[in-house]
Amino acid sequence: MNRNFVICLISMCMIHILRFGFQSSKNYNHTNRFDIAFNSDRTGNEEIYVIDLEGGQTLQITSNTVLDYWPSWSPDGRWIAYSNREGENRDIFKIALDGSESVRLTSHEARDLEPAWSGDGRKIAFTSMRDGNPEIYIMNPDGSDQIRVTDHAAVDTYMDWSPDCSEFVFCSNRDGNFEIYRMKADGTGIQRLTVNDTNDWTPKWSPDGTQIVFVAERDENRQIYLMNPDGTDQRRITNHSATNFEPDWHPGGGRIVFVSSRSGSNDLYTAYLTENDELIRIQQVTTHPGSERHPVWRPMEKDRR
Repeated sequence: MNRNFVICLISMCMIHILRFGFQSSKNYNHTNRFDIAFNSDRTGNEEIYVIDLEGGQTLQITSNTVLDYWPSWSPDGRWIAYSNREGENRDIFKIALDGSESVRLTSHEARDLEPAWSGDGRKIAFTSMRDGNPEIYIMNPDGSDQIRVTDHAAVDTYMDWSPDCSEFVFCSNRDGNFEIYRMKADGTGIQRLTVNDTNDWTPKWSPDGTQIVFVAERDENRQIYLMNPDGTDQRRITNHSATNFEPDWHPGGGRIVFVSSRSGSNDLYTAYLTENDELIRIQQVTTHPGSERHPVWRPMEKDRR
């Protein structure tokens, strides 16, 4: 092979690496600036990805023949818990962000899914069907000490921790359609927050504890709403004919990432809010023909708005 051609090829590779970095998670340092985890079927199979909003780099974290979805960051940003689906069974795993280690957290013949890491890092909440219907459980980050929190014949699911980790918001159809409820972390003190003829879904507590973002089907299709933690002052923040769903707060507040079909496929968007939580603008994050779902912001030590 021509020596000059080889030198030129090596130089081009080095320039690419310096400009864009390695794409393999094995060479990834967790201190890099990846902001949002999500799952996507862009390779034909549902996998976990992270994206750097400033640099635009997207990194694939999992690579399996089964479906990996519903990511949840550890508070230190070093791990991602996620649901793994093989056939009809589902279990929860966690994977180091550098790809060096994957740990199975649940191993049950029933479905375990939808992990939610507590803000203090001490517990992971999840939904399990091991009692015949979906109930909310908690466990240690190593999978030990799995304890049921809810005990109801209806569906209890889509939980999120309060910022001080003392409470949950969650969805349940215990009163008919799916509504949003609030309870203490031990399952006591359940309060109903929404009362509608249509379904309300996937609540997420704001970092300062003053707001809950959620999805409502009150307007013919799914839209993003906000409310106070006691259920008052419910108001819509998206107004688009497309479906808008699966919101999550920026760790410093002021922004919400969500999924919308307004581009023709499910892509990620960010909504920018004022200090009074009024919508300023919406910006598209991903532009892939595949389906991007379940976005979650990476916890950070400072507000990067």
